[in-house]
Amino acid sequence: MTTHIRHISQAVVLHLMAALLLLPGMPLPLQGQTNEADQTKPLMFFPQRVPEKAYWQSAGLTAVAPPVEITEEMQVRWPAFDYHALYGIPYGFSLDGRAAVQVLQNRVSVGPRWTSSAGPVAFSLGWDVAYWFGILTVSGFDSKAHGWEGSPNVSLGYRFGDIAATFKVEALMDYSFSSSQGDLEVTSHSTWFSGMGYSFVLEQPFYGQHYLTLGFRAMYTKFYWETWPLFPTFDRYLFFPEIIVGWIL
Repeated sequence: MTTHIRHISQAVVLHLMAALLLLPGMPLPLQGQTNEADQTKPLMFFPQRVPEKAYWQSAGLTAVAPPVEITEEMQVRWPAFDYHALYGIPYGFSLDGRAAVQVLQNRVSVGPRWTSSAGPVAFSLGWDVAYWFGILTVSGFDSKAHGWEGSPNVSLGYRFGDIAATFKVEALMDYSFSSSQGDLEVTSHSTWFSGMGYSFVLEQPFYGQHYLTLGFRAMYTKFYWETWPLFPTFDRYLFFPEIIVGWIL
């Protein structure tokens, strides 16, 4: 049964990836579309230089499907509200900040990003540091968890007219993790390298002067922060697919 569910999950992921790859040919309700990309428009994932003191932001949702090795027979889906912001600083640098909010568990990250280009290809280097925490009270058990994470990353971008495509690779680092029930500490560990993440993101005009973000992120990691309430005990790499949808404000 577990193998059958795994095959279904993999098929769903492949269909979602295919949909993203075919998106440039899909008709969207665009307004004022031109043949040449407007490189002054804010883009959140594409490695485009942010003007000094400019503040760009987007709001959207992310959804991760935990692997069946962790959820077993449970079908766990925890979409999170995603707020993303960029602030321009001198010499091609910017500050990249994100907040994932699920009320009972939340994550905030921030880090520098340096952006440049070589011909038609744009690229960036960054390193994000994140803190997450969660609270869960079930049947009288007061469970809490928190941890620190890091993700050095590199992004490559290319424009297809009004569409900006970005491929991002990141190392997933688990600096610290601890969980407790009441005053009793249950788990505490640190793993400097926990896995890798690969993202493919499209950003394009959608309505008026605003851009829409659609992305897919494949994570191969031993630990993902949203799964802490399931108290995973696996010490091996598992596949965590994530869908990203954002509205650039």
